[in-house]
Amino acid sequence: MSGFYKLRRGRVVSGVIAGLSDKFGWDLGLARVLGGLFIIFSHGLGLLLYILAAIFFPYKTENHHYYQDYDYTGPRRRKEARPVSDKD
Repeated sequence: MSGFYKLRRGRVVSGVIAGLSDKFGWDLGLARVLGGLFIIFSHGLGLLLYILAAIFFPYKTENHHYYQDYDYTGPRRRKEARPVSDKD
């Protein structure tokens, strides 16, 4: 992907800062702190840019399954129940 994008993995609000940190190779925690400071000290401009990015940036399509990082093995399976007899 050559343009900007959002990420579903590692997002807190909409994934804008997670996408920017992934695109430019930044540390996610540092990017969140700097993004928060920019939003606070820019007198509304940072919040406006964040909202516009959240609306217009597409989500990045990832090749691996989202739950791969969490050792996800698939949907839960039900146990096979034994029929209840009247003797019990």
